[in-house]
Amino acid sequence: MSIYADLLEFKRGILDRVRRDMANLKPVAQKAAAVDLEIIETQMYGYEERLDLWYGRLWELHGLDLDPAGRMVRHQGREVALTKREFQLLQFLLDHPHRFFTTTQILGQAWADPALFPEEVRNYVRRLRKILIDLAIPVDLVNKPGKGYSLVFRLD
Repeated sequence: MSIYADLLEFKRGILDRVRRDMANLKPVAQKAAAVDLEIIETQMYGYEERLDLWYGRLWELHGLDLDPAGRMVRHQGREVALTKREFQLLQFLLDHPHRFFTTTQILGQAWADPALFPEEVRNYVRRLRKILIDLAIPVDLVNKPGKGYSLVFRLD
């Protein structure tokens, strides 16, 4: 899992650099760089899919279960009912465990409601952190300034 995460970080760095420098290239070089960008993005998609697969398997091994119908989260025999937004946020972050999302991205992608206020994301993050602690799920919902929120699996 860490190899895929490292590969993704490396590819993101390459993409950022190429995108930043593309404007300074001659048209022929821009065309070639655009093809390269497409190849790199396709590789990244494959790495993300594999990493998601392994994270999903890791959650299964640790006994984490989400019930969308009842909006329940279960872990090692304990369970908690979640509100609709809590469940959507947890599901979204579990579906993308190794990626960071800004408040704006969460509003648009997890809840599909960019009209909500950023403070609401922070409130739901705080509530979800408490639930994760109460269920003793080995994960932290972290916030990195400038990057956003992500679920980080603890290896203890």
